[in-house]
Amino acid sequence: MQDFFENAQPRVVAMMLIGIVLLVVLVEATYLLWPQVKSYRELHASHQVLKRAVSNNESLNNQLQKIESEVKDLSRQLHGDMAQLPVKQMESFVIGRLQKVSWATDVELMSVQPGSGNQVQNFRERLFEVKLNAHYHDFFDWLQIVNQELGYIVVKKFEISPDDRNAIENPKLNLALTLVSYRMEQNYGS
Repeated sequence: MQDFFENAQPRVVAMMLIGIVLLVVLVEATYLLWPQVKSYRELHASHQVLKRAVSNNESLNNQLQKIESEVKDLSRQLHGDMAQLPVKQMESFVIGRLQKVSWATDVELMSVQPGSGNQVQNFRERLFEVKLNAHYHDFFDWLQIVNQELGYIVVKKFEISPDDRNAIENPKLNLALTLVSYRMEQNYGS
């Protein structure tokens, strides 16, 4: 090797030294510098994402409030105002609302008999045997308002008969209905 350096031209030796220095610089850049640059780029991208998330935080809060409001509205449509009431309070609530709707629609509420129905999958039926005396159109209005006031309630059974068989136009009707509300059982798994 020493003979090579002694006999080699200075230009060749200089080129070899420059090549070795470039090779060392290239190896350092590849194994030491490039991973650091790559890590910096990833951190910078993460930082930009976090900055956008922080700036959108108020928008997210508004969206969450809007969604919570929609969930409450849907729950009210499904269960009415009686969704979280215990059974006895629910019965009182339903009877009170039926009376209020009856007064508003000129329907005579004769009786309401609460009861318990069957288990339907995860739900328990709450029955209300209702007897009414009303004209047909008043009864129709009564049903629509009951649906709005009590949420999802089903007419499971009904009987209609005229109150006065001699009345020809718009006779009063005797109505017997079974209204059913479905409530999720708390311990349906046991």
